[in-house]
Amino acid sequence: MRHTRYVADGNQSMSSNGNLVEQLEWLARANSWLDRPAYIVDEKTYQYRDIYAGAGRAAAGFNDCGLGVGNRVLLALPDSIDLVCALLGALRTGIVAIPVNSDLHPDELRRAAEIAEPDAVVCGPELAQYFPDPLISPGHLQTDRPLPPYAEFPSDTPALGLFTSGTTSDPKLCFHSHGDPSIYDQGIGSIIDVTPADVCFSVSRLYFSYGLGNSIFLPLFRGGTTVLSPERATEEIALSLIREHGVTVFYGQPSFYARLLGHPDHSLLASLRLAVCGGEVLPNALERRLREVLGERLLNVFGSTEIGHAVLANSTTDYREFTVGRVVEPYRLQIVNELGEVVPPDVEGFLEVAGPTIGLGVPRGSDQPQRTGDSWYRTGDVATVDEDGFFRIHGRADDIEIVAGANVHPTEVEDLLMTHPAVHEAAVCSARNATGVSALRAFVVLTGDAEPDTVRAELIVAAKQALTWYKVPEDVVFVPALPRNPTGKLLRRQLRVLAANSEPEGT
Repeated sequence: MRHTRYVADGNQSMSSNGNLVEQLEWLARANSWLDRPAYIVDEKTYQYRDIYAGAGRAAAGFNDCGLGVGNRVLLALPDSIDLVCALLGALRTGIVAIPVNSDLHPDELRRAAEIAEPDAVVCGPELAQYFPDPLISPGHLQTDRPLPPYAEFPSDTPALGLFTSGTTSDPKLCFHSHGDPSIYDQGIGSIIDVTPADVCFSVSRLYFSYGLGNSIFLPLFRGGTTVLSPERATEEIALSLIREHGVTVFYGQPSFYARLLGHPDHSLLASLRLAVCGGEVLPNALERRLREVLGERLLNVFGSTEIGHAVLANSTTDYREFTVGRVVEPYRLQIVNELGEVVPPDVEGFLEVAGPTIGLGVPRGSDQPQRTGDSWYRTGDVATVDEDGFFRIHGRADDIEIVAGANVHPTEVEDLLMTHPAVHEAAVCSARNATGVSALRAFVVLTGDAEPDTVRAELIVAAKQALTWYKVPEDVVFVPALPRNPTGKLLRRQLRVLAANSEPEGT
């Protein structure tokens, strides 16, 4: 397999400094990428030399504010060159960068600052009222000053604080070191194998670990070009960027791919070299539809904020449908029962991961970063692995619904409902009916002009034919959209609230 990040010239050697940005700039110089396009934003192209010069100016700006090794900076900026340079500039000078979604509600922005406990916040004037001083404007970080030398420290020095999605509790911060992105590159990077000929675009944005790897670390380690959209991508925007810039590597979540397939121009996906799918469980019905367009170029992957990027992945030459692939080196995975005992192939259990990049979430930025070392980390996912080492994720352990005293995995029922041609999205949860008995209620988003009563009846019949009785939804409620967070993950807590407050529409 190709691997473009190393050079063979024995006269060039990488610095022993653990500073990630120094290593990335060294790679760009050693591989003659400095004059190559690194980013395209709003029709403007930025070369690799522009990015590292901007990171140097940002580092000088942070130093001018009295910030350096060990300080924390909250970055509340949209996906942009300002954010890329601010993040790399913070890392260059040893600051821990904590990106946050700048589109959050004001109360959530304030909460993010309380959790991060930053020594400064980088934001535009429109957000200044929501954060405590000191505030730094993006413009201050791009003022010409003498560039400071790269800060020196070992590679296990904290570099990033990343918020967990907070779908089940208050968000926490997972800290990752300067050495972690190199491990992502050696693992999932070797499977995606970005080259200088690739143009990348990620729907997942830079404040998430998945998007950060997709749009900064994986391409910068290998000389690729990345398109950024300051505006949150819609299917129209994504397809337009694919068309205009010749995107070859596309990253998205299952819910976004579902919307893309509903767009009249979705055939543009066939031009991609790779379409990487992660962030939540990919429904079987949706995977079938995607493979009709993409074939083996659809790579289903699995990872988490705690891990930093993907630890399970299919590849174009080694994949199995309806799985998230095999273990990515250098990680180890196992599936255990409630007693912690490893289960046999095809037996369901709890997924555990061990590897060098795992950082557990902590409640506050000032808390000591928690690394698992060689210990096993239970992800909270229910999974199986077959005899050939291909894993399947069945959902979160806390997503299991109890119906008639039995455990029901919602994804099994949802996969079936989504095979109906009129169903765009589907989700189920338990709800009490008028008699006080718990049963499954399905929430369905229709496509086109489908007739709800007809679809409802067909879904119930199909479920009765294919599923055990207690897995059959008692009723179907049609909704315009399912509740999701900014990464596209289904918010099952909100779905349960919706179920509790909704009336059955039919049986």
